[in-house]
Amino acid sequence: MAFLQTPPQFQCVAAEIDNPATPGLVSSQEEWLALRNALAPEHGPQYGDLRRFVRKVFVNGDLTMPDGRRIRHWGFEDEHGARTLPSSLLRVSAGDLVQVEMSSSKRQHTIHWHGIEPDSFNDGVGHTSFEVTGNYTYQWRAHPGTVGTFFYHCHVNTTLHVQMGLFGPLIVDPPGTDPNAPPPKKPFLEAPDDWTYDVEAIWAPYAIDPRWHELNHAAGLCGEDAGLNVFEPEYFLINGSPQTPDGAPIEEVAVHAKVGQTILIRTINASYFPITYDFGSLDPLTIESDGRPFRTAMDLSGLFPKGELTAIPWSATDIGSPTERSSSPRSRTSRPSGASASTSTRSG
Repeated sequence: MAFLQTPPQFQCVAAEIDNPATPGLVSSQEEWLALRNALAPEHGPQYGDLRRFVRKVFVNGDLTMPDGRRIRHWGFEDEHGARTLPSSLLRVSAGDLVQVEMSSSKRQHTIHWHGIEPDSFNDGVGHTSFEVTGNYTYQWRAHPGTVGTFFYHCHVNTTLHVQMGLFGPLIVDPPGTDPNAPPPKKPFLEAPDDWTYDVEAIWAPYAIDPRWHELNHAAGLCGEDAGLNVFEPEYFLINGSPQTPDGAPIEEVAVHAKVGQTILIRTINASYFPITYDFGSLDPLTIESDGRPFRTAMDLSGLFPKGELTAIPWSATDIGSPTERSSSPRSRTSRPSGASASTSTRSG
């Protein structure tokens, strides 16, 4: 099924372009079960439900920095009306058929499922399919072998739109598990028993260059130099919570656990530049990258590249509150330009 979008002549960004219908859109749980049960054994015909979500682009978000400066941001409003930074968690189980109804604003947007790799109609990469104006329902199945930490984001003028806030976490739990059930859980079925986690947190280190937040939707797309190769962040956040000048830990994202419990921190690098994590006296392991589990845990050292998704478990074996920090280097140099910090607290 081919669908080609062509902007009008002499117009590098079209304001209105028709969207195609979703190929093979499933209308009900019953229809999905009939299709699922006919799958070949290697595709897990025993796993998965139909799960529906809504993501609506908004462009009037507002963040207040510690110095009082207000920063405009964008995002995806969810089916409950929540408007957050990052956008709301989308959580499913491997084998689920996922439908996400996206409502764009006046301009083109998409949702790309980073690391999931569905067909081109539902991958959300406009260069290889189409960009959405109005509404489109993305449909894809989380294959039973696809488990872990991912994220979704707009793939139109990607560098700018992710910086503006059009991103959110995506978690695929192991097949046959309830994605809404609380821990303890295993991050993936074949994980060692001691990787079963009791406490889970999602951290998105995020740095803001205020100049970028004054640019328009299509900045740089028509051949002009919008300066998107120059990123000079002034504010550093974990999720939507900014770091204060005194360096005090960000309590809004602090992790609390009891002695003996294992904490799993799922991280998504939303800053578009490498991030260094410093866990102080803690001894964490990296167990996955972009939803691909490591069969042998790796030492947490070096830099995480842009777009890297990791899961980090460790056992809380002592009482205290070590501080975890993430630092962001300036563009074109390796010199850190700032840091944000939070804590993990153990109690008896």
